[in-house]
Amino acid sequence: MKVSLLEAPVCAGSPTVGSQYAFGHLIKNGFADIFGGARVVPMEKPQPCGIPENPRMKGAAEVMAVSRVLYENVVRELAGGYFPIVIGGDHSAAIGSVSGSAAETERLSVVYIDGHTDINTEMSSPSGFIHGMPLASAMGLCCDYLTVGKRGAVRGEDIYIIGARSIDEPEYPIISENGVHLYTADCVRERGISGIMNEVMGSIEGNIHVSFDVDFLDGDIFPSTGYRMPDGLDIETLYSILGPVFASGRVRSMDVVEYNPLLDAGGRDLCRLREIFSHISELVG
Repeated sequence: MKVSLLEAPVCAGSPTVGSQYAFGHLIKNGFADIFGGARVVPMEKPQPCGIPENPRMKGAAEVMAVSRVLYENVVRELAGGYFPIVIGGDHSAAIGSVSGSAAETERLSVVYIDGHTDINTEMSSPSGFIHGMPLASAMGLCCDYLTVGKRGAVRGEDIYIIGARSIDEPEYPIISENGVHLYTADCVRERGISGIMNEVMGSIEGNIHVSFDVDFLDGDIFPSTGYRMPDGLDIETLYSILGPVFASGRVRSMDVVEYNPLLDAGGRDLCRLREIFSHISELVG
């Protein structure tokens, strides 16, 4: 399958700076070659969208400027027969990538591999940072300012969050009321990832978008992220998730977000990402 690597140069959705440089850092270090010469799609400077400042959705003008361009880029790459891998940037990039992936398919499921649930709305979020809102946006629960493409592009019952261990109290009712599937990091440790993935693959419908945030991994395994957290999962668990999902033959797009090269002075996590991307390359085929 032809692979394209898409830039999502946004950090305004989070309180930290640096993740917007991940794409350039990975391309400079030969990540396109991992896929036998992937198509590289940098993002031209997005046009301002005129969204007013609002503490409930910090950085919305910049986030949505990127999201709108990314939406169009994902739609174009899919139409051209490519498998787009979006490289963030913070996880607000998923506003554009998920909606873009859903645009031309009847039903899209999202496998969300993350240390957070990212399902706040602008009204429920304690912080106002939009990288905690992409799933609510995909379900059509956020305001028009935080929507791109078709409102409600993804159903709650088609979202599978795996590995979360930092969940805001207001997110729990959003999850339960919308039928979202949540498998926390503790749940993975207690039940085992194999049984969980059997359950997921037995119920998942339609085409699939995979969204991977590096803070799914334990902070000691992958520290180069703005939200380094303890009690995360390991790379083998990540592979045990990706394996059956890709084996379904229904994955059409993917995100890899929240790597911060400014925090990776020794390049250790760049090497870990190279291993992960090499594994993804084998799965894409």
